[in-house]
Parts: sequence; C-alpha cells; structure tokens
Amino acid sequence: MKRILLIRLDKIGDLISTMCVDQAAFLSDYEVKWVIAKGLSFVPDNADPKRSFVELSKDDWKTSLKTLRLFIREFKPDVAVSFQAPWWVSFALWAEGVKVRAGVKSQWHSFLFLNKGLRQRRSKAVQHEADYNMDLLRFALNEKSKEPTPVLKLTAPNNPELLAKHSLTEKNYVVVHAGMAGSALNWPTARYISLIEQITPFAKVALTGTPADEPFLTEIKARFKNDAQVVNLQSQLKPAELFTVLKNAKAVVVPSTGVAHMASSLGAPVLGLYSPIRVQHPRRWAARGENVKIFVSKNENPPYDHAMEEIQVDDLLKALNSL
Repeated sequence: MKRILLIRLDKIGDLISTMCVDQAAFLSDYEVKWVIAKGLSFVPDNADPKRSFVELSKDDWKTSLKTLRLFIREFKPDVAVSFQAPWWVSFALWAEGVKVRAGVKSQWHSFLFLNKGLRQRRSKAVQHEADYNMDLLRFALNEKSKEPTPVLKLTAPNNPELLAKHSLTEKNYVVVHAGMAGSALNWPTARYISLIEQITPFAKVALTGTPADEPFLTEIKARFKNDAQVVNLQSQLKPAELFTVLKNAKAVVVPSTGVAHMASSLGAPVLGLYSPIRVQHPRRWAARGENVKIFVSKNENPPYDHAMEEIQVDDLLKALNSL
C-alpha cells in the first residue's frame, strides 16, 4: 500500500476544511497520516473515521523539525502534500527524501524544497477552501477525478450529564458563539443581544467562548447576568464537551470562526454570519454541512463599515422558527 502524508499547520476551521479531502475515493489505496498544529488533536480524535496524526508546535520549530523528520523516517511516505506549513516543514520533506513533495507554489521555501508546486490564488475566493485543498491533492497525485469534495464528519460524546449540569435540554436551546479571532468582520454586539432577547421567551441560550473571546462577550454577559434563560459556558467546556453542546443544540449562531466548522461537521443546524469582503467571503470560508444557513451582506464593495449591520435579527429569527 502506498503512503501519503498530509500537512496542515494552522487553525481549526482551516484544518476541518482540509482533513475532509482524505475521504476522496482516489485515496482508498493509500495509508494516510496527518501533521497538524499542536492543540488540535480533538479534531482527528473525534472525526469519523478517526485519523492517524502527529501534532507539532510552530512556536518551538527546532524541536518540531526533529520530531517531523523522525516521523517521516518511520512512516516513509511516497507522497507528501503541504496544504499550509512553515519553511521547516518543506525542508524536512526534502531532507528526508520524500519522492513527491507537493504544495502551494507561493513562498520562497516552496520553490526551494518542493518538487510539485501548484499556483493557487486563494485570496480571490472563487471557490471554497476545501475545494482549493481538493484541487491541490488531485494535482499532487495526477488525479483527473472530478468527484465532489467530501465533508468532514465529526462525532460528539453522548453526555446527558453534561447537559443536565447546565440545565440544557436536547434541541431546546440555541448556542450563541459571538467570539472570533478577528480574521473577519463580526456581527455588531447589539444585534447579538437583540437576538438573544427574542430567543429567550421560547428557548434557552448557551453562550460559548474562550478567554480570547472576552471582547465580544463582555456586554452580552453583563446584559444577561441575571437571566436564568441564558447560560454562560465561556471557558467551562473541554473540546469534547463543546462538541456535545453544539451537537445537541436546536441551532448554533456563529460568525466566521472555527466553531462554525465544528458545529456543521457535527450535523448541528448552523446560522453563519459572514463578511462580504472577498478574502473573508463565505464562498471560501462558509461552514460546510447539510444544515447550514449562510447570512451575508449583499454589499461586496467597500467601504464595509456597516456591512454586517445589513444582516437583520428578523432574518435569523425566521430561520430559527423554521427549524
């Protein structure tokens, strides 16, 4: 059996939009292993099927380089595809003599260390990130198949005790995840507050987030501090627990962030709030799944100061009521 090493060393949404490609039918005769960023093991561990992988830290590149070279030496891949990685990953593939070293032809190290580079202008956002990744994989293997890009399937632990602990009932609460890393425009905080005010008469709301999301959550938490219908779960959930909360929600309201990709891959209904700016557009970054509803401003021309305000609370309420 041939062996292929697939590499993606960045954020959650990027990884979910990449890991799906290994389910392509033309990889059925390959043993597949992944190289992912440290801290993201919960994605392949909860994927269906589970993936074999190694985690590397980009912050300690010297240690990670040694780990990667040893991993390559033991696995002996015939092909390696770098979907996104720093220079030392490309160097490791070259230094360990991987026969086919494929990747996006862009940065200096891709010209120096890769022998199968593909020019891709992803910033034009003419298709989804997952489709760009599928194109790169096809190119690496000289594959002519036009099969659609698969969607990553994630699973959530069955944990009724967790829901009971937070007074949540399956399919009777809405997750509002208002935070993000700041790589795209977000919905105004006042809109999140207005939406929650109109949800709470008929369903509970679970607020999720990490400490990094605090700038987006401070006002929301203050407004609903004494409201029993709003449960604050910020920084209280391990990744597997977050998966359970997302999976069992009536819907997940979320901007362009990793949680949108997690929820959609779990099969939860997702109401995604997206920026019209080309490099942030849902054409490239939308959550993918059967139960995804995208909300985006129709204005694709600058200035974008008020673009997200064009997404109305009533539009989300109508979508919620239809579920």
